[in-house]
Amino acid sequence: MRLVSDPGWILTKNSIIVKVVQLFAGLSEEYRSVAEGRATPEEGRAAGRWNDLAGPKISKGENYRGLPYVMLDYPRLFGKEDVLAIRTMFWWGHAFSTTLHLKGCYQGLYLPVIRERWDLLAACGFHISVGEDEWRHEHVPENYLPMEGPPEERERPFLKLSACCGLDQWEEAPAVLTGHFRVLMDVLVP
Repeated sequence: MRLVSDPGWILTKNSIIVKVVQLFAGLSEEYRSVAEGRATPEEGRAAGRWNDLAGPKISKGENYRGLPYVMLDYPRLFGKEDVLAIRTMFWWGHAFSTTLHLKGCYQGLYLPVIRERWDLLAACGFHISVGEDEWRHEHVPENYLPMEGPPEERERPFLKLSACCGLDQWEEAPAVLTGHFRVLMDVLVP
């Protein structure tokens, strides 16, 4: 009854979500400047530049595994069979994360490059998805494992690489998340 009667904690939550959306709006501009002028993958679409594609998209919701979240997708190429996206996510009570999601022609295009740069990605704290559901984002052992040793050779219908930034690093988060994004873009388009 105490919580139901006190609007303050909901107003605080709403204020935090607004701050995250503002943070992600700033990140979207940073990400665009990192991507500016880099060539896009030519398979499955006309050659162009990342900044010619659909702009960054910020989404928010109240129920990812029961908790509020905010997501920034850029670049974002979501098709029925083919996916190339970098998703930055804030998940209430857990962490920020930066995730590269590849599927279909983009997975085929970039998998050899990722294998070549495996050690760089591992050194930057990226984990590889081992889960069966491509829409699960939480960093738990049944979903993500550290990129240790040589890359696996098993076939999977999608590839996701993700790195976290703890909520205790709130002040450093913009630099950390931009750093993760920059590493992924350097891997995709050196």
